[in-house]
Amino acid sequence: MSPRSQDAGVVLVNVLVVLAIAGGLMLVLISTQGAATDRVLRAADAAVVEQIAFGAEASVVDALRRDLDDGPETDHLNEPWALGVIQNEVVLPTGEFSVQVTDLQAKFDINQLADANAGTQAFAQRLMIALDQPPQIANQIIRILAFTGPVGSLDDLLSFGVAPEALAAMRPYVTALPVQGTVNLNSVDPFLLGVMLQNRSQASQLIRLREGRGSLTLEDLSRANVLRPQNSGLISNAYSVDILAQAGDAEIRLQSTIVRSTERGAKTVEITGRRFVYEQPDSAEQ
Repeated sequence: MSPRSQDAGVVLVNVLVVLAIAGGLMLVLISTQGAATDRVLRAADAAVVEQIAFGAEASVVDALRRDLDDGPETDHLNEPWALGVIQNEVVLPTGEFSVQVTDLQAKFDINQLADANAGTQAFAQRLMIALDQPPQIANQIIRILAFTGPVGSLDDLLSFGVAPEALAAMRPYVTALPVQGTVNLNSVDPFLLGVMLQNRSQASQLIRLREGRGSLTLEDLSRANVLRPQNSGLISNAYSVDILAQAGDAEIRLQSTIVRSTERGAKTVEITGRRFVYEQPDSAEQ
């Protein structure tokens, strides 16, 4: 990361902390006069971690929106937008803080089997064989999705009789995207890339190029004499964000799903899902 990117990250963190502390102090000031001090302080800690988490989430949304203008041709986590918001765990005056971003399009979207062509069906069967699972499972899922349409989670297939062990084997390489999308060659796992290319040597070559340069381009594939596999691309519009924030006795983990769109010429970034894990003494997951 460049010094400028590091400075930007420090500024972001500092701003979040200042706003969070100010918000927590305000909550203390307006709390009911008769409230016990420790109860007020716990509430203030909770307010601080929530503001830090929401502020970090807003920063990721803003960065993803800017990237639609600055770098629409390719997406990877070595781009400036990602380096500016991803934060490995650090200790702030309030406590621990981190922001992790995951490209959901690093995996194959199971919903592509809802309207599978011959090539997609053949890939799904190859993937099952590579995972030491019966290839007939791919046909079973195709039939299920042809009836149900897209699913929101791999676990939705359990109620239709797909074996739990098959889903467990698929989970590291397969997901159910909230939007239509191809596998991003800039984030795909080497194993899955090998299945897609049907050539481990070519897959290893592309992974080495990607690791050396930070990303791949269509020109890289051409120079390596590699045909871009079906259901693959270089962009991503679905991300998962995992934020950790601590303050005093309070800790929150905010897990968000963020989706981008450029439909009808309108560039949008939306939060399509949130999950909170909030911890403090005498509290449970919310």
